Amino acid sequence: MAILTTNLSLTEAKACAQQAIELLLGHQLPPNPVNYAVAYEYHARVDSDLHRVLNGHLKTGKQLDEFLLGELYEQHIASDQADQFKDMRNDLQGILQSLMQNISSAGGQVDEYHDRLVRNIERLGSEHGPDALRTVASDLLESTLKAKHDNQALQSKLNTARQETERLRDELELHRREALIDPLTGLYNRRALERQIQGMWQETDIGALSVLALDIDHFKRINDNYGHAIGDVVLRHVADIMRKCIRGEDIAVRFGGEEFLILLPDTPLAGAKQVAETIRKRVEALRLTRRHDNLTLDPFTISLGVTVRQEADDHDTLFERADKALYHSKNSGRNRVTVAETLH
Repeated sequence: MAILTTNLSLTEAKACAQQAIELLLGHQLPPNPVNYAVAYEYHARVDSDLHRVLNGHLKTGKQLDEFLLGELYEQHIASDQADQFKDMRNDLQGILQSLMQNISSAGGQVDEYHDRLVRNIERLGSEHGPDALRTVASDLLESTLKAKHDNQALQSKLNTARQETERLRDELELHRREALIDPLTGLYNRRALERQIQGMWQETDIGALSVLALDIDHFKRINDNYGHAIGDVVLRHVADIMRKCIRGEDIAVRFGGEEFLILLPDTPLAGAKQVAETIRKRVEALRLTRRHDNLTLDPFTISLGVTVRQEADDHDTLFERADKALYHSKNSGRNRVTVAETLH
């Protein structure tokens, strides 16, 4: 993830990085990309809105948490990325305007070449003798060379514009993906969920859009026992299992912290429950070993809730029902799948 502040010296940047890490560790927060970006920007841009908001929170003596830092990231850093999109859009508009001017100029050059050809043809019809032929030939040669030169210059400008457009396209695609992807797990984030659900809602029939909500059991205990770095490893492994258990059209989302959602279009309730059970069993069977000391982590599990879209649903009621089923799994002993439609 790129840090937005770029005008610091190397010494200043190192100091901000150290202060950011100390701030996070002081509040028992992992230095993951989102948390670190907020902490770094807090120290690097003391005149920013982000600094003022976070500073006000710190002055109250309250503990920082990942939810707050996530909100600050969305409101202040992600919004700055939107400004970068605006700048790139302006660059693209400039390229298009330049292209239009070049094309218009090329049209004028073609018209000029056409006019000179007509004049010379008329001259051949009215004037005779070697001098007239030499004049016509000289004029035609001059206009042809000029047209060739103008065409080469236009081609060069078009090639430059094409290269610049391709660069902007690649940069826009990279920023678009970064804005929709959770940097820790590589899954979609909540912003992407809001976009994806719109299309699925229109394209999937009632009773064929299933949702899985899942949560890592006792995740705080993992962080407390092994540290946040190991907690991040656990999150990434769970995300990897999710990816391997779903199809290309399915959407896996890190909803926040250790909570995830999976959208399964064209999947009835029975199929969704089967996917949930597969993910649950694979996580239960997972064994992780810390490399530097060969310490094997205690097994951990996940709890899941499953539901399917019903006639009266909107997005919120669908997700709420999946969440209710998830917490029924939690309250019933964890490491299990609960189908919301079986609850009363």
